[in-house]
Formats: sequence, structure tokens, C-alpha cells
Amino acid sequence: MRPSILLMLTLLLAGCGVQDDSVEQLVASVKQSKPLTISPLAATVKFEHFSYRSANLRSPFVAPKQELTADVISQSRDCLQPNIKRRKSSLESYALEALSMRGSLGNKQQLWALIQTHDGQLFKVKKGQYVGLFHGQVVQVSEQKIKLLELVPDGSGCWVKRENSLVLQVN
Repeated sequence: MRPSILLMLTLLLAGCGVQDDSVEQLVASVKQSKPLTISPLAATVKFEHFSYRSANLRSPFVAPKQELTADVISQSRDCLQPNIKRRKSSLESYALEALSMRGSLGNKQQLWALIQTHDGQLFKVKKGQYVGLFHGQVVQVSEQKIKLLELVPDGSGCWVKRENSLVLQVN
């Protein structure tokens, strides 16, 4: 068994012969090539330490106080105002032009409308929910139409009611 191992080792070592001509050609071609120029690095920006003093700043965990702005002044008036403290639905981030009614579903007690956004999302809405940028509340859902009552600013700090609708679109 030892002669066979010795024979295999001899064959393996014979196959590992060095061929210097290809290595020498590679070294010669690298030496003849033009050296690359590396552009200098940009100057580093000097770090300036910021000392955080929380006594002078508002706590990030407390809601900011409402300053005396046109919104606060208009809310103090005795005119129609939307409920700005109400949590907005995801459909209130779309303009009505970006929404289309695609159908309805339900029964005699409750009818839902299917609304599709311009980016392809599909939502179902019922009476009382809000749609659109102008606080549009759904007042009626039928098989062919959704009636909305929107609150539109009148420019003087008050809001005016406006009726609008989305009509069924079948493509």
C-alpha cells in the first residue's frame, strides 16, 4: 500500500509544475501599462459639537402649543368650522379627481361603495365616513352614486358647505 501512496504523491507533484512564461508576461504587461492617477479626497468637514440643553427646548413627547395664527383666530369665530381634531382617514389624502367609484355592495340595511384611487388601491366607504381633501363626509351611498357634503374655506376664516358626488365608473 505504501508504494501506491508514493506513486500517487509523485503524480500529483508532477502535475504542479511551474510555468513561468505566462506569469512573466503578465508582470511585463502590468509594468508597461500607464499608472492610474487617483484624484485627491475631498476635504473633511470639521465636526462641531452641539451641546443639547433641554431646559430651553420643548419636550418631544408633548404636543406643541397652538400659536396665535390665522387658524386659531378663525376657530374662535362663530362660523362653520371643520373638526380639525378628528382623526383623518386614508381617503382624505386624495383629491376627489383622483378617486373613482367602482361599484357597491351590501344589503338593504347597509350599502357600501367601492372607491378606487389613482394608484390602484380599493377602499369601501359607507355613510358617515370622510373622503377627499375638503372634509367631504359621505351623506348617501346608492348603487350608482356617492353624495358628499364638503367644507370649503371661504377665504375669510370660515367654511362653506358644498355638495359633491362620485358617480359609478365602469371600464
